[in-house]
Amino acid sequence: MADEKSKPDVFFSYSTAENTNVLLSVLVWVVFHADYNLRFTPSALTSGQSQLVEIEKQISESAFGIVCLDGLRPNVVHEWGYMRGCDKQVILLKQNAATVDVRHLVRTAVPGLENPQLEMDVHLSNLKDINYAKWFPEDVPKSVKAIWEQFSKIKTAIKEADQRDVKEPHLW
Repeated sequence: MADEKSKPDVFFSYSTAENTNVLLSVLVWVVFHADYNLRFTPSALTSGQSQLVEIEKQISESAFGIVCLDGLRPNVVHEWGYMRGCDKQVILLKQNAATVDVRHLVRTAVPGLENPQLEMDVHLSNLKDINYAKWFPEDVPKSVKAIWEQFSKIKTAIKEADQRDVKEPHLW
């Protein structure tokens, strides 16, 4: 394992409002912790600093990004867009049951409003041709394999100095 200072960073963007994304952050850690420093939005923030400036700095200094669309919160979409603008390679993840988190936008103003199912062709219509990988909260080994396989597809496009030979984790 490389020492922490010599390892490049990977930025993981996700909605903290989605309960399953706690599990996903652990799975991302399982796959990458030996080869990359993981940066998550809350841990990327510095006391007394602009949240937006700090997040964008962390993204621009990262080797690549991981974005979980579950919840489709505006901050996650911004972070994904910033990664695209920085020409970062991105592992894009979505579970089958992903929704658009409108409850956080309307709070209690619309009682009984259910979050709609996330439909790429509707909610991200100008990006509907972008491929994403599925992850499975009910199947940890399958999810870890999906994350690792997506990394295997993008690793040669990552700047040479930041490329790592991430070994496939074998769970169970």
